[in-house]
Amino acid sequence: MNRKCLPFLLLLFSVPLIAGEPKFYLSQSRAELGDPVFAVFELEGATQVRLLEKEFHGKGIKAVYWGMEDNTTILNYKAYRKKMLKYRLVVSGPGKYEVPEISLELDGKRIRSASLVVEFGAKPPGPRGPGSIWNRFFSNESEEGPADGDLKVVFQLDKKEVWMGQPLLGFYALYYRNSIRPYFDRDPSSSIEFPYFRSEILSGMSLNIPETVLYDGVPYETFPYNKEFFVLTPLKPGEYSLGSTSFHLEGQLQSYFHMRTIRSVPGKIRVKPLLLAPPNFSGAVGRFRIETGGSPADSKLGEPFLLKLNLQGKGNLAPVQDPIRSSCGSPDCFPEITLVQSVPQREFKELDPGEYGFRLNYSYTYSVLPQKQGLWNRGTLSFVYFDPYLGNYSQLSISLPTVKVGPPAPPLSESNAEKRKDAGWKWWFWGFVALAVSCAAYLGLYQWKKIGKRVETLKRLDEWIGSKRGLVLKHSVLAKGLSEGEAALLADCKSKEKALTEMYSKLDPASKIRLLGSAKRILNDPRQNETI
Repeated sequence: MNRKCLPFLLLLFSVPLIAGEPKFYLSQSRAELGDPVFAVFELEGATQVRLLEKEFHGKGIKAVYWGMEDNTTILNYKAYRKKMLKYRLVVSGPGKYEVPEISLELDGKRIRSASLVVEFGAKPPGPRGPGSIWNRFFSNESEEGPADGDLKVVFQLDKKEVWMGQPLLGFYALYYRNSIRPYFDRDPSSSIEFPYFRSEILSGMSLNIPETVLYDGVPYETFPYNKEFFVLTPLKPGEYSLGSTSFHLEGQLQSYFHMRTIRSVPGKIRVKPLLLAPPNFSGAVGRFRIETGGSPADSKLGEPFLLKLNLQGKGNLAPVQDPIRSSCGSPDCFPEITLVQSVPQREFKELDPGEYGFRLNYSYTYSVLPQKQGLWNRGTLSFVYFDPYLGNYSQLSISLPTVKVGPPAPPLSESNAEKRKDAGWKWWFWGFVALAVSCAAYLGLYQWKKIGKRVETLKRLDEWIGSKRGLVLKHSVLAKGLSEGEAALLADCKSKEKALTEMYSKLDPASKIRLLGSAKRILNDPRQNETI
């Protein structure tokens, strides 16, 4: 009875995993006071999640929302996504605690965590002798931690003043004193404020900043938050405070203090309006150079040729859609020139000592359809941009190439057209013949391999049968799990002293199929080598 119930119980317990039910577990069930312990919800990647609370309280313990991770696993060329919501467990002291009930809303349905127990042990005592190495390096072990004024997260900008449209770099940095550098991470549920700025986030980079700074006349040690960098482009003149959000901080083991949440200190920036722009201003802000090329020396009337233009430099080229059109200030100028492709390329790097940003390389490809014979030359065009380093507008010259436009190519005569048409039909005919021959050869090879495999199977079956005949052979076949009809067919085929390959050709189509099926089942049986 118990053995019969076991498969049913295994199937019952595996249903939540197959159905994609959320999992709830602890990162560890026992830890020392101060070690990070998380309560984790593991969900399917497509699940819609809504947080109901950021903190859940129990007796001497609380669970604080720490963030959400997206995890992607590739198995057998299939991608499986899952989300992990983490709640940091914070306790008042050593002991066993029941994890407070955590509730979420998943796809509009409210769920609650299961009951779990976590144990925090006391920290092992360390030496406390006067003048010891411990006192010198680990003297800040009070769980109260440093004062609030000793910890700051500041949103730093690489510029204090910019022109409208001029990109700047922003990043977070930890300022700390009277403690060993704590862990810190941005609260993902807290939005970041960038009013009237277009923002772009960069990750996976490293930035070097001074190790110590003076902030309000007080020295602080610093450490950059290397997980996120922001490229910000101002859209409106004025004075702004950027980067206000929340950060979680927690002491390391050497100078532990409980997790606390603080607001970042925003960065101040002044955005100056651009000067009165000339009519052919392209909208670009920065410092650039321009190159042209890719055009042929000769062309024919009525046949288009290509013209390429490259803009390189640093700054903001996003407003520039068509540099040739912007040079004349009208979309109707140069009707014979058509923009066919633009490819923006950029690389984030240190442009100059202490200045970070994008190194730009924008390429524009044009199609030119000349309207008359002779020399095609549009002369020199101008590309106007704002140079923030000079505080004024600058101009680049676009030297378009000179192309000799010859007479149009002569039209094809009727005889030439007919010859091309006949040649086309011939290509189609011989191509069809080659395809038919290839298909016939493939089918012939396939049939030949199929016959060879069938003969090999019947010979192996003859070897297995050996000298068995009549009822002995029938009993042996039935022992292999075949049906009565299959056993009778095989016994009839071996009633005479002839090979199965010879008897096979005399059978009807249905019997041939049954005989081959029986052979495969017998020969694939792991017991086929047994003596019967």
